[in-house]
Amino acid sequence: MHKELTIENFKCFSEPTTITLGKINICLGCNSVGKSSVIQSFILIRQAFEKARLFKDTQVKKYHIQLNDIYGLQLGDSEHIKSSKVKDDITLKLDEYEYKLMSIAESPMEMEAANEYDVSVQSLREGIFSDGFYYLNAERTGPRNYQMIDSKTINHCGVYGENTMHLLNVLGTVSRVDSERCYNLDEGKTVSTLNKQVEYWMDYIIPGIEIRTDDVLELRVSKMTLRQPALDTDFLSPYNFGFGISYVLPIIVTGLIAERGSMILVENPEAHLHPKGQSHIGYFLAVMACSGIQVIVETHSEHVLNGIRIAALKNKVAPDDISINFFSLKKEGKNTRHMVEKINLDERMNLENWPEGFLDQEEEDLRTLRLLRSKGI
Repeated sequence: MHKELTIENFKCFSEPTTITLGKINICLGCNSVGKSSVIQSFILIRQAFEKARLFKDTQVKKYHIQLNDIYGLQLGDSEHIKSSKVKDDITLKLDEYEYKLMSIAESPMEMEAANEYDVSVQSLREGIFSDGFYYLNAERTGPRNYQMIDSKTINHCGVYGENTMHLLNVLGTVSRVDSERCYNLDEGKTVSTLNKQVEYWMDYIIPGIEIRTDDVLELRVSKMTLRQPALDTDFLSPYNFGFGISYVLPIIVTGLIAERGSMILVENPEAHLHPKGQSHIGYFLAVMACSGIQVIVETHSEHVLNGIRIAALKNKVAPDDISINFFSLKKEGKNTRHMVEKINLDERMNLENWPEGFLDQEEEDLRTLRLLRSKGI
């Protein structure tokens, strides 16, 4: 498990900024304060490692890192993502592994990185250097009647969840889920096949939904239909059920199939979910993290955080295994600086520090309502 990520000269992080990591890591804060930059840093490190692994038996020691169109990255020009014109490189350090990304004059949409480490040794490490690396973009695929089947063998849902239907159809009845990840909140739900465990967890997050998938190989498409047993209808198009199911399904499938010792990056798991569903997806992600997967979550939802805290208390997770990082802007004179503050938890999962702006909007709104009412408005 990785312990520490340091970012320098990348987007809003002009100075070296270190983020402590645990089994499950939550990035919280307002918009445009650096949360997504953390996710992108992991992706750039992963890409540098993959290039080094590809060329490990060659004389190539420096690699071109793509800034766009890989793992969903859309970073644009290399000069635009440096936070300082004085510094030439972007520095990303994960534990003892440090990567310096340099601009390439003739190819501004790429950067050059060297890998000074033994790739064979790195590959034995868990986390970002393991075979399993899973990333789900905030802009996941919405309701679709079908998805195209990738011509390559796939073992993940895809950055946008675009492989989810096919993967579930192929593995649903033949793949067994590790006992630590199996749904354990109902003694009657004990079948460990992937399709049943997906059904159990989906019912926990969005109650009363049944899923059916099928491949039409001659057309190279996977189909999905949904049904609510409470209604007297047959299986229907996903378009009849809104965005929540389509957005959360890849998260559930990814968590259940991810390799032990791997890493999952998830942006906005709460998207299109009711607050109860947001809490429950947080609970699910915490359970996955307890089973030996390092989870990185970028979220705006206090409900996701509370679901994680509930799971941690219920499953006796140590406070140090949960890393809550609050991203904010701090004014210092005429200047504004990006800050990352770790929010500590005690043994009872109480938040030990509560900086200004941290999940306090409800309190602010209630205060405003009281003030307006006192003025007779």
